[in-house]
Amino acid sequence: MPTAIYISGLGQSANKESVEKYAVRYIKELEYSTSGIKYYTKVEKVYYNEDLSSLAVRIFQHPKEQLKSDKDTLVYTFYDFEYNELLNQKFQNKNLVAKNLALLLLVVRKFPRIIASLFKKTTYTKGGQTFYMFLIFLIMATAIIFLLPSIISLFKDYPIFKGETMCYLSKIGQFTIPITTFLVLFIPESSTLLTRVAAEFTTIDNYIQYGEQAQIIQGNLDALIEYIVENEENPNIHLHTYSFGSIIALDALFPIGTEPCNNILNNIKLLITVGAPYEFIDNYYPNFYTDRTDKMSEKIEWINVYSTMDAFASNFRKDNEVGNAEYGIVKNMEVPLNLNYEIARREKYNLFSFLTLKHITMHQSYWDDSKSGQSCTRLIFNKMKELNYFSITT
Repeated sequence: MPTAIYISGLGQSANKESVEKYAVRYIKELEYSTSGIKYYTKVEKVYYNEDLSSLAVRIFQHPKEQLKSDKDTLVYTFYDFEYNELLNQKFQNKNLVAKNLALLLLVVRKFPRIIASLFKKTTYTKGGQTFYMFLIFLIMATAIIFLLPSIISLFKDYPIFKGETMCYLSKIGQFTIPITTFLVLFIPESSTLLTRVAAEFTTIDNYIQYGEQAQIIQGNLDALIEYIVENEENPNIHLHTYSFGSIIALDALFPIGTEPCNNILNNIKLLITVGAPYEFIDNYYPNFYTDRTDKMSEKIEWINVYSTMDAFASNFRKDNEVGNAEYGIVKNMEVPLNLNYEIARREKYNLFSFLTLKHITMHQSYWDDSKSGQSCTRLIFNKMKELNYFSITT
């Protein structure tokens, strides 16, 4: 029986998304593909390891003219894998100044490579947009630090702050408040950059650079897969991943210096990545994908959904054009099946679009908040049906 694990994005990418919404989108595609059949879901919360839980969303089908019954056919099951809180918890406990200082240090540390990527020819073709994004991060993070001298001016009556020291700090404060006000008013999406994007990029950096929480996250995913193997009948497991969730999945399938567990080797048959930031990470963290084990290369099929307008999505090509993937991760043995998904014509994007970070916000364009709107789900569903990963009784 086909069973899926849904691994969402991180931070902004996961905003207002859930496994239940994801399953409803598949129900809509099932209904468009069949006649005389009704589909519905049953949701169950399961505990797969002590206090670790997952929502199991089961999709059933039955004839339209009949009522729901225990004899209805199970079509597909989605389990969600939650890792956001675990990856974010240390960062979220910090105050605003500490968060922005972390973001500032990250950008400063990465800036030489960011500059170099503008001139060095690599498979990552969107360095200009990400350079602009990192420049905004630098400005916004610095803006909060600029406010500190104006806070010190509140203590001007204390002896320690009298004289030349206070005069110097007051002059700095006269400039920092207008600069910060200007940035907040005119930098695109500044109200969310400091809270969400700072958290997303610093936690991703900690995961990739230092392996922070990586072992426990991968251990939890192994535990969920074990639960599915033990509780589902002959499961063929599919990984449905979005944004940073695809990096979590790739780490599990192609680990560093070790083999995947037997449950992964024997039961995972399909990987689906949507907006996978593989090339972005490979460009700014060039050693992250080295020394990977290739045991899963011939065991899985890989469907990759991308938009050429998405600054983070990978098309696994040496250009930013629509077409078949040209390489994979480990020795190019697992080249994905590319599916292009666009919601706007490329020629409509201009300098204004670039300055307003349209290429960044396109990372959230694969589906909207509504369950009923069009999305990339149709492309995925049709490809899964073509490859016989969906068994539909008509």
